Amino acid sequence: MPIRLSGLASGLDTEAIVGALVSAYSYKKDKYVKAQTKLSWKQEAWSTLNSKVYSLYTSVGTMRYSSNYTAKKTTVSDTSKATATASGSAINGTQSLEINQLAKTAFITGGELDGSVTGSSTMVSLGIKNSNALDKASIAVRTGTKTTNIEIDSSMTINQFVNKLNEAGVIANFDEKNQRFFISSKTSGKEGDFSISANSSQGLSALNKLGLMSNTEIEDITKSTSNTLAKKLFDFTTAKNYYDLSDTKSLLAKIKEYKNDSSATANTEYDEIVSYIASDTDKFGAVDWSTVSEDDLSTLATKLYNSATYDTTGTKSTAITRTLKFSVGEGDDKKEYSFQKNLDGWKELLAEIGDSTDEDVVALRDYLNKTFAGEVYKTETTDAGIQVLKFGTDGEIDWSEIAGDSDKLEALAKQIYSKSTYDISNDATYQEISKSINEIRDGYVAVAEAKALPATTSEEIAIRSAKMQAAQEQLDAALADPTNQKWKEYVETNFGVKNSAYDSSYSDFWIQSDNLELVQSVFYRVDLAANVTAGNIALDNSNTATKVNGEDAIIKLNDVTYTSNTNSITVNGLTIEALAKTTSAISVNVSNDTDALYDKVKDFLTSYNNLMNEMQKLYNADSAKDYEPLTDDEKAEMSETEIEKWEQKIKDSLLRRDTSLSGIISAMTMSMMSVYEVNGEKISWSTFGIHTLGTLNAEKNEGYAYHIDGDSEDSKTSGNEEKLRAALAEDPDRVIEFLKQMTSGLYKSLDEKMKSTAVKSVYTVYNDKEMASEYSNYSSLIKTWTDRVQDMEDAYYKKFAAMESALATLQSNSSSISSLLGG
Repeated sequence: MPIRLSGLASGLDTEAIVGALVSAYSYKKDKYVKAQTKLSWKQEAWSTLNSKVYSLYTSVGTMRYSSNYTAKKTTVSDTSKATATASGSAINGTQSLEINQLAKTAFITGGELDGSVTGSSTMVSLGIKNSNALDKASIAVRTGTKTTNIEIDSSMTINQFVNKLNEAGVIANFDEKNQRFFISSKTSGKEGDFSISANSSQGLSALNKLGLMSNTEIEDITKSTSNTLAKKLFDFTTAKNYYDLSDTKSLLAKIKEYKNDSSATANTEYDEIVSYIASDTDKFGAVDWSTVSEDDLSTLATKLYNSATYDTTGTKSTAITRTLKFSVGEGDDKKEYSFQKNLDGWKELLAEIGDSTDEDVVALRDYLNKTFAGEVYKTETTDAGIQVLKFGTDGEIDWSEIAGDSDKLEALAKQIYSKSTYDISNDATYQEISKSINEIRDGYVAVAEAKALPATTSEEIAIRSAKMQAAQEQLDAALADPTNQKWKEYVETNFGVKNSAYDSSYSDFWIQSDNLELVQSVFYRVDLAANVTAGNIALDNSNTATKVNGEDAIIKLNDVTYTSNTNSITVNGLTIEALAKTTSAISVNVSNDTDALYDKVKDFLTSYNNLMNEMQKLYNADSAKDYEPLTDDEKAEMSETEIEKWEQKIKDSLLRRDTSLSGIISAMTMSMMSVYEVNGEKISWSTFGIHTLGTLNAEKNEGYAYHIDGDSEDSKTSGNEEKLRAALAEDPDRVIEFLKQMTSGLYKSLDEKMKSTAVKSVYTVYNDKEMASEYSNYSSLIKTWTDRVQDMEDAYYKKFAAMESALATLQSNSSSISSLLGG
């Protein structure tokens, strides 16, 4: 707005005069502004009311269906054992429940460490170090969805190791206060179970030192089934071959057949084995091949198998040469050393190593000092307690003492020999595992590649079909081999993960596995189990972790067994929350929930009454005929309280005697007053003791509100006979059918009122389109009259400005004349 300075020459109040001159135009503008303001208030009032009508409309819509009334309640005879809830589909009656097992979350509580370990401690401080690149400290974390291999490096910290565990799909934490690892699965139940196992001898040592060799892992390693997997060497003059326990049983069956067939061709290998068995009756007993039973033959096979040489990576076959590799120095000064010896060879060298000046032996001595001086030789119990004896102190081995102590010499030789490597690629068990795993994996990969081929054109479809057939035949052939099937079962049980919770096959596991890594892991596991079983290796269980296996909840409902990975099990609409195991059956009773149905009726009526009372109040509001919205000038002369009261008076009366509002009230009341037929019986709200109070008894604007006889919260009807609850208890279906029909009628009436027309939108009970158009028209009129007022003001101010200019000129001329005349 421009700044005008007027009346300086004339002394007139130009602004007041101009205001008076344009007042007629301003009155027109203010009239339209007030009308538009009033209309906007009316739009807001209708919008608020429309939301409440629509809310009732949607609520009534759901009440038309039986599913809205299927309220059930349950009671359990022993709530310390279980609780239960029932949906509408649950069957009424009493059912028998037994809880045989609760769901558990898999959990490992690690063994206690030495008290000084922190999250920043490195693995080497716990004695975990990789002696050579061929024997990495590798462990496997296996969950229900994947297997993750973790290589534990000497420089890895405890926190870094925890992060690796979490990335592998478990929840891990190291508690410095309690000096333990705590590891749990992410989900409960059997599917959420996990395991942590070693992939190598260094990995096994690392698990022990971290306190994570669990009791269940030790049990798994020592399972006797390894005897049917690991092959041993039957090394006779002629009969030099590898057999597992199953092979040994088959071999003895053939020898029995051979010995009882007088026409059989001489078999030097069989004769040599028979002679070997006969040479040691203390071990094998006297065998009569003509009468020996299948059971005795099986026992004999086990004895023969256990007596054979196991010459893979174990320590029993001490005559086999193994290689110790190590390096000295860094960068250009780094030098590699290699020693190939059996156990006796190591004992001979260690007895003389202290006096040797040979460069290689000196380097070996330095390496052994660094590697084995801190290793425990044995423990002794003294009066002071348990004393730990090591091969050396302060990083040095006392070689003269080693040479003079045969027990200590042999113990150190075994330590070095066990950490040396054996060329496993030539081992029969390794070769068999490798062959089977490669054939099985190649079959699954072939099928996957064939499935991935395009199949858009007829030619592509034909090619894909042929490839699929060939690939499936390849896989079937691989799985038909009994040796492959044996390893498939073992690998999937101990290393594999299922495709998903919904697909129990292992095809994805086979496709995604690294062949060499899997072969080496499987071989190590079998080799370890065989050595433990044979007594070659003793597992360190001095600081084992405690493992709680993930288990599913198991219940019996009406003598049928159900399982779940949580303690919540739903059967046919009945949800059982298992709390504790039962020693005998408990009962679960399901019945209709009369209270819930009663509350549903009461809640509906409360919503209806609140809306109807509000609409009655709006329709019957006092008149505000002489009240109009205030202009800014009018507000300036009133207090805030006076303004608020003035405007509220107008807002309260906006829907007074509104025809749209009257139509909604009429439609709703007619639907509620209607009589409906249920199985030939005419039923209304009054049938169940539900009615209005009438004009004389009801409060103002509450004449259409419904009250329930016997409702303890309603002072008007609490003393009347309680008909609704009795009807729900006696025949709930009768009440429900009435409610469905009544709400369908009310829904239909409201639906008619909420349909779209030329003047209103869908789901709207007032003329919102018409009001929006009217509001827009007011905006145009207000702009028109605002412009007119502005134009008139500009014109008048222009004229007054000219007058002021003329007067100023006249006054100036008068002053000049007066000065000339000496005035």
